[in-house]
Amino acid sequence: MLAGPTSSLRFSPALSQVPCWLRQAQQLFVRRQATSRTFQAHRRIHAVHRMKERALGEVSCAGRERQADEVLVRNAALADSNAAAHQTRVLKPSGQDGAMPHPPTPVDGSPDVETIRNHAGVGLTQGQQNSRQPRDYPHRTAHGDPMDSLEETMPERMATRQELLDNLLKVTSATEAWEAYHTLTVMFPHHTYHLSGAPKIPQRYLHHLARLLASTKPRTRTLFLRLSAVLTTLHRSGGHIYLWEWNALVDCAGKRWRKCSLEDYKAAVEVFSTMTTLQPFENTGDDEKLAVDPDSWQVQPDIITYTTLLYIAGRSLDPSAIRHASNLLRASGLPPNRITHLSLLYYYTRTKQLSGVRSTLQKMREQDFEPGLDGINACIWAYARNGHMDVASTIYRVLRHNMQPELDVGEYDIEAAVKYLRDVEGIDVSSNLIPDEITYTALIQSFAYHGQFMKALHVFVDMLSTPNRESKAPVGQTGEPLLYRPTLAAFRGLFLGFARHAQKPLPSSSRAPPGSLSERLSPSQKSEWNLENLHQVFKAFLNLPADTKPSERLIYWILVSFGKASGDDPGKLRKVFLQLEQRFGGGWGGRLERLRNNFFGENGSGGR
Repeated sequence: MLAGPTSSLRFSPALSQVPCWLRQAQQLFVRRQATSRTFQAHRRIHAVHRMKERALGEVSCAGRERQADEVLVRNAALADSNAAAHQTRVLKPSGQDGAMPHPPTPVDGSPDVETIRNHAGVGLTQGQQNSRQPRDYPHRTAHGDPMDSLEETMPERMATRQELLDNLLKVTSATEAWEAYHTLTVMFPHHTYHLSGAPKIPQRYLHHLARLLASTKPRTRTLFLRLSAVLTTLHRSGGHIYLWEWNALVDCAGKRWRKCSLEDYKAAVEVFSTMTTLQPFENTGDDEKLAVDPDSWQVQPDIITYTTLLYIAGRSLDPSAIRHASNLLRASGLPPNRITHLSLLYYYTRTKQLSGVRSTLQKMREQDFEPGLDGINACIWAYARNGHMDVASTIYRVLRHNMQPELDVGEYDIEAAVKYLRDVEGIDVSSNLIPDEITYTALIQSFAYHGQFMKALHVFVDMLSTPNRESKAPVGQTGEPLLYRPTLAAFRGLFLGFARHAQKPLPSSSRAPPGSLSERLSPSQKSEWNLENLHQVFKAFLNLPADTKPSERLIYWILVSFGKASGDDPGKLRKVFLQLEQRFGGGWGGRLERLRNNFFGENGSGGR
């Protein structure tokens, strides 16, 4: 582990003065804390709406409508004044204190749960892993207006609540489980337990939802806030937050954004500090009586906790964060495991410190840790990213030898390659390791980035002709593993290579006559990154399975590669764009829409 002072790592004010992260995040999901006064105001507002609906169509209702409107305005102003009095103070990640008013409760119309969620600021964000629409529960139609649930009798409310709990425990999708949980918090908020008589959400339901959220990939800010809200509810209801739930929250705190920064590491450390100092929730109200056992609340971080912090510090690329996380691990007295060592490889790769990679591998060998295939793949990427394609190729050669032995012997046989990796680079490739999809993809992208088209193509062919023996890989009817299928990541590497290395074709007037001295003196070898090879790769790309959905970024780089290889030929670009629209549906926005307007004109219909 690395060592060093932590004085350069600046955190927000003392954690003892900072509100609990869980309590902060909870405020983004639940409605404002209401008193019985606002509760009665909402009932009067709802009663006024009922009176107005019955009065529609009657000629003599004008006077009564004016009176009802006056009552509605007075009660709405009362609700607004109570809302202003119950603003929540939120501590921003930067440590600045600011006020965030709670969203108003809808009182007219028939907003569904989706509208309520949008008012609460918990709508789905871009990049969330589950794009399916939430499952429609019966309560969404039966209780389109939350005020209707307050008018129900107690048996009806309890039946609705039990149906929501059953849905929360039955579904396997994190998004659908969250929908059920959030509807429960809207229809049965914490501050109305003593009014409605509804008990708290059972702890096993909250742990189930936390498990679904913790297993969700990729990590997003929305996921972090949702998991924080669930654990806050669990804490306030007197439940115990398990160590694995804390570890998941620390991981989500450091991966809220696509690019990790020092602020993300600080957020993870604040969650870690809350984890080690959290006390049982003390409720002074009369609606809850919690039996507090301080000893049961003590949570000791394990090696997974410190490894997660070290990995987040490495992703931030900040040396002070690395030193701080290393010092935390050293102070804990816990011995590092294999993943702890491998978590540093990302930092050394991005900061171009191959000596750090070799040092880490040496420490692992001294502690009898095998790097494993994930560690070997990390080494391939580390050397390839730093321009040492010869070492990356040698590692790949040894892995392929483990699957298809080389029979050649001599000065450069496979034994010499194994000895070089072990003695010079400190990379010990076990004989039971064979390439997987990550290995092939990393080599394809690396060769293409460094301009070696044929080597990238050879690795691609190796991949497509190799049985996929990974766990959970599909098998044929006979039980034999199927061959690897082409992936979007592999094609993306090739198209990026063309966008980077393709040369603009020379005009016919600039070409030397055949057999002339100029032709003989010019380089005889034609560039591999030419339009003809690009067409072959593009043809294979269009033959991907029907359910393939490339990202807009990949579509953009395909167009860039054709533009560079064809010399921005308008006809060629229009044809390629139409083929992409016909194959994958089109409808892209942003820069792709601007490119389409450039190809066809703003009023051009193209393939639509």
